[in-house]
Amino acid sequence: MRLRSLIVALVGGLLAAAGWSHVPASASVVEVNCGLGTQVGTYSPGMTLLPRQIDFKATGTLGGCVSPSHPEITGATFTALVSGTFSCLAGSTTHTSTYHWNTGHSSTVRGGFEVNLKPGGTTVLVLTGTVVDGLFQGATVVQTKVLPATDLTACLTPQGLTSVSGTVTFTAIL
Repeated sequence: MRLRSLIVALVGGLLAAAGWSHVPASASVVEVNCGLGTQVGTYSPGMTLLPRQIDFKATGTLGGCVSPSHPEITGATFTALVSGTFSCLAGSTTHTSTYHWNTGHSSTVRGGFEVNLKPGGTTVLVLTGTVVDGLFQGATVVQTKVLPATDLTACLTPQGLTSVSGTVTFTAIL
């Protein structure tokens, strides 16, 4: 639990430094906030200590969703496709994610990383993007993902670390 507290503090500090800590209420409206989520993903080829071009695919679920403009939304399933240069120590990429809301609507998000930390082998990603198609189109999205590496020794092998899973939160602001 101590590592999680450290991660939350680090991400919060970095977001504050980047100016993401406060947005005036008159300038934005939270369209949807999902506080509970999980994802599993695979790296192809696997991540090693040396940076290389990698494709990442994740699937997951979101729950505990609250949306003032769409109160019937309670959750979603999603897929994320990422391609970029990664290692077990750092990464740089863009992403496309599609969310299928429990209402039958969908949202497609495109963006990049704001924060990519790896304290103690745990990947903490803060991804930002824009809803480019579907429900909430035009909204800015902030996703936070905490993905503990369960087999760090895989980073030392030629095939590398090939899978990861963890928690996800999602917020869309218009």
